[in-house]
Amino acid sequence: MRTPINCGRGLRVIALIAALGLVLAVSAQAARVQIPEGAKLSVKFPASIKISSGELGEGIPILFELASPFEIGGKVIVAKGAQGTAVVKESVKSGRGGKPGKITVEFVELMPSEGFQAADGSPIKLKGAVTAEGKGRKLLSYLFIFGLFIKGGQGEIPGDQVYTATVAESIILEEK
Repeated sequence: MRTPINCGRGLRVIALIAALGLVLAVSAQAARVQIPEGAKLSVKFPASIKISSGELGEGIPILFELASPFEIGGKVIVAKGAQGTAVVKESVKSGRGGKPGKITVEFVELMPSEGFQAADGSPIKLKGAVTAEGKGRKLLSYLFIFGLFIKGGQGEIPGDQVYTATVAESIILEEK
């Protein structure tokens, strides 16, 4: 006598495999997120460094960190404290005659830490800049005979403030 084939069990296995494949496909899709161009990030410089036109020249890289986590849909994409790089774009020392100093620092990139990263390991490209100008003392230099020897103030960017950097081009990050 022949044994009947149990089709119900085979269909359940096939259905389970199909459901598992669908769940894996959805979770793989959910593990990718796009940070759009123009997204705003809150960043800050370490309070321990002095960003001054009197001490830094053009082209000098400066590290900064993400001041608050970057979230999309309530999920942290880039964690607070992620490190980034900025570059001194312009640095003019203060001069005699009360001429003030000026410094401009431009944001360049941010490296995602933990969780999400670009497939090729590339950083998030940023744009935006912070400029600070020192106080001029021209009037003071004109009032005194030795005014030519009075220097203006240096441009200094405080490290304890939060600044805004903008994502320069959209990037897709994958959950690791």
